[in-house]
Amino acid sequence: MYNDFFGLKENPFTISPDPRYLFMSERHRDALAHLLYGIGKGGGFVLLTGEVGTGKTTVCRCLLEQLPDDVRLAYILNPKLNAIELMATMCDELGILYDKNEDSLKVFTDLLTNYLIKSEAKGLNTVLMIDEAQNLSVDVLEQIRLLTNLETNKKKFLQIILIGQPELQELLAKKELRQLAQRITARYHLRPLSLTETKAYLEHRLRIAGVNRPVFTKKSVQAIHRNSQGVPRLINVISDRAMLGAFSESQHQVSDKIVQKAAQEVLGQKIKSASISSTKSFSGLAPKWSPLRWLALASVIALAWFSFSYYQTNQEKEKAELLAQQAAEKQQLQQQLAEKEQALQAQLTKSAPEKLANDFWNQQSWDRTGSLATQNLLALWGIEYIPFQSGEACEFVKNYTLECDQGFTGWDFLEKLNRPVNLKFQSGNTGTYWGVLTALNKTDAQLQFGTNQVTIDRAKLNPIWTGEYQLFWKKPKGMNDAIALGARGSSLNWLLDSIKKIEGSSPLTRSYNAKVQDWVEQFQKQSGLVSDGVVGKHTVMMINNLTVDNIPMLQLPVDELGGR
Repeated sequence: MYNDFFGLKENPFTISPDPRYLFMSERHRDALAHLLYGIGKGGGFVLLTGEVGTGKTTVCRCLLEQLPDDVRLAYILNPKLNAIELMATMCDELGILYDKNEDSLKVFTDLLTNYLIKSEAKGLNTVLMIDEAQNLSVDVLEQIRLLTNLETNKKKFLQIILIGQPELQELLAKKELRQLAQRITARYHLRPLSLTETKAYLEHRLRIAGVNRPVFTKKSVQAIHRNSQGVPRLINVISDRAMLGAFSESQHQVSDKIVQKAAQEVLGQKIKSASISSTKSFSGLAPKWSPLRWLALASVIALAWFSFSYYQTNQEKEKAELLAQQAAEKQQLQQQLAEKEQALQAQLTKSAPEKLANDFWNQQSWDRTGSLATQNLLALWGIEYIPFQSGEACEFVKNYTLECDQGFTGWDFLEKLNRPVNLKFQSGNTGTYWGVLTALNKTDAQLQFGTNQVTIDRAKLNPIWTGEYQLFWKKPKGMNDAIALGARGSSLNWLLDSIKKIEGSSPLTRSYNAKVQDWVEQFQKQSGLVSDGVVGKHTVMMINNLTVDNIPMLQLPVDELGGR
């Protein structure tokens, strides 16, 4: 309903998972690192817990994206099963055939044991991932533990990831599960977002949806964080309702009052009842009136209460009717948008992603891992990178004072960063593959796939680009962490020198002070970044765009290069 009003391409705060809107905070990255570490250790249980809506599913999706090709995964979403049902579900997930009428626990155990032994002989790793694991019974958990008894001297045949709410920790603390608890090799509790992360989260989702200007005021961001307690799912629900409220009031910025009203509507308003003094105390303080005066007073109070109740009822009725009307209009508009989106997707489907993918590669070998794309990308930096000899790329580039940046984003943000970048594509029959984006404008993209260079309407890439990217950036001398208030030394000197190159002069200071922070915040705001005054990797890239000559950038617009 409000997309056109705010200039959005789509609803930025839908609660359905969309990899383009993936926001990995430091907490989410730490959680993912713990899971990957646990899997890499070669056995045992890995535990991820967090309150409802904190982003556990987001971390799981990232983990699934990064699982190596030699991993066979059984992913169970509904763990309210008995031991036999769980074993049967594992067989279904792993493609193990069995009699559908089978109800013997021993038969399923033997089937899974044979599968694990054969997979280990083939060099394959088997992972069981169970979501909402707090719903598992003690008996089922013990049966799962027994499956991990299969092992060599170095690793176990089955690795298990348990994901659940905090109650899962209480479940595993039970005495009868102490053997399982001792086998947990990595655990992480995912906490809600901080206020700074909430601000970055809002701006990230708005940017992907097509808007870079501030939509929420500073106070409204604080109100969203306060009411949601930093839980991403609640942030989405409150923000969506708040933008609808701002739209209904023709306000192009969402105020804290609108947020508060939205939070009360979606979370429920708490009304405190006035305390009533005891009859004895009241009568002791009351004037000595006649019965007629008391009767008159009672009548006035009754009439006032009736009038107030009638007014409240009418107000609530009108409010309910308005909300129902708004909901109906929103549903109708969403249906219209869905139909338009389906029509657009149908049109894009005609572009035949499979044919496109084959045209990209011609007769070349496909770059499934991204190593060839990395080789081509680093060649633009003047660096020779030889896959499988130079080592892992993100470690290799540190020898050249470069760092990796990777994640999920949209076209607009790639334009702002202005760096050639590796992109990950995926289509039905052809699977995943990587290519290098070398030029970009509002309509076209120029990419390199191996030795083949193509220019294409970027709308045709939307159905096959996963949103995942990887690029390299030049790290300032002495910068270990983000540059913030109180910073000194060579990283501050780099920042002051950069400000002087951009502005013609810079503040005279020996430490990162409020004046420097004001400049950084203004620069970030103009660059479409999170305006937090902290100089991180993306702020460094934007500054380098204006101050450094020998770094590769996206080329001239494709149409100026002779594109279509």
